[in-house]
Amino acid sequence: MKTIPTITDVGPIVRHDEKVLILGGGASGIAIGKTFSQRGIPFDIIEREDDFGGNWYLNSPASKVYRSAHLISSKTNTQLSDYPMPDDYPHYPSHTQFLAYLRDVAKTFGLYEKTRFNVEIKALSPFEGGWLAELSDNSRHWYADVVVANGLLRDPIFPAIPGHFSGELIHSIDYVSSDVFDGKRVLVVGGGNSGCDIAVDSAQRASYTCHSMRRGYHYMPKFIDGKPTQEWLMEIVSQFESPEAYWEHVQATFKLAGFDGTDFGLPKPDHAIHQAHPILNSNILYCMGHGDLVSKPDVVSFDDEWVEFADGSRDKFDVVLLATGYKPSLPFLDSSVLDREKGMNQLFLHSVPMHYDSIVFAGYFNIPSGFGNLANNCSRFLANYFLSKRRNTASWRVFNQFKHYQDEIDIGHGQFVNTRRHANELDLWKYIKTVNFISEQLEAELDHSSV
Repeated sequence: MKTIPTITDVGPIVRHDEKVLILGGGASGIAIGKTFSQRGIPFDIIEREDDFGGNWYLNSPASKVYRSAHLISSKTNTQLSDYPMPDDYPHYPSHTQFLAYLRDVAKTFGLYEKTRFNVEIKALSPFEGGWLAELSDNSRHWYADVVVANGLLRDPIFPAIPGHFSGELIHSIDYVSSDVFDGKRVLVVGGGNSGCDIAVDSAQRASYTCHSMRRGYHYMPKFIDGKPTQEWLMEIVSQFESPEAYWEHVQATFKLAGFDGTDFGLPKPDHAIHQAHPILNSNILYCMGHGDLVSKPDVVSFDDEWVEFADGSRDKFDVVLLATGYKPSLPFLDSSVLDREKGMNQLFLHSVPMHYDSIVFAGYFNIPSGFGNLANNCSRFLANYFLSKRRNTASWRVFNQFKHYQDEIDIGHGQFVNTRRHANELDLWKYIKTVNFISEQLEAELDHSSV
């Protein structure tokens, strides 16, 4: 049984025979539109908000950023390799600077003229060899091919905590400014990058701040040896004969720099430093070391204004902020395309469905790297994918067989801790190597003079 929320069964269908439909005008949609423009692939973009930016558009419904947010990947690793950020941007641009950069990319490559803003996709279903897109303005459109890029981080995840909290309970999706913490007793739940950022925000404004984490984590400073940490990590890797020696040196360096959580009374991590998405924050341990932030274990229950923790301690709070993550949301999509119970791992390269060749998903994975390291590579793959499909090349036909052997392709699924947070975590170099290899095979058959 199909589970499409069809908005209408009547009305004309506007056909767009030569165009690809891109759903989403965030960072991924912009990067794909840029590459499609460069390769001469006609397309339309549908964007729910009134401008580009997606997650980076502060105060929009799609946004997960807050006023203090900066990139956790450096400018060098975040910018598109063929369209650098302005020279006067700092090593870690703010959310406003990155938003301005994304919109500049969109303007430069003509994406504004190809985008319908303030329109939402309500239903997307297979129809007559392509896809029927039903929009919030009650219009219906047929496209041969579709790219879904509405974001991995969509719906907030609320942990099931027994009891009732009588104070102010906030999820990080609704957090904008540390003003909400002024003079209050605050508990921040969640040890990821956003949880650490917000805990540091609170430590500077609240009268008392605790930070609850389920496990121990490895922490990385944002700078080491006078440069952004990611750039340092990439710079020194060739000096070591094995990954083990490399990570041993990295961990020893971070400890010397004061970034070993166990030195601040935090639990020892139950995983190796390279087995989890990195926590880059230069201030979280600093705040703990100065007594401005108190570490707590996992939350067990609520009891009015009281919170009980896994170590048996209790404390009273005015505000509890849940930085407990997000999950994809694709309510408009026909259930025959994607089994929501299996998640994004059922897609080849986290992008291509097994049983459809005219729809792909972009940006539905986490990789410990900046946006720029992946965006052009993945967009190039998608361009070659659709061009090869439309010309029915031999490489295209081989690819459609090859994708059914995804269990034999190592893109790093098994090397990370087994948590919900890491369900979509992949290895940067394994993924890029695989995507680039396939992209090159597809591109080799294309007539370069016409793409």
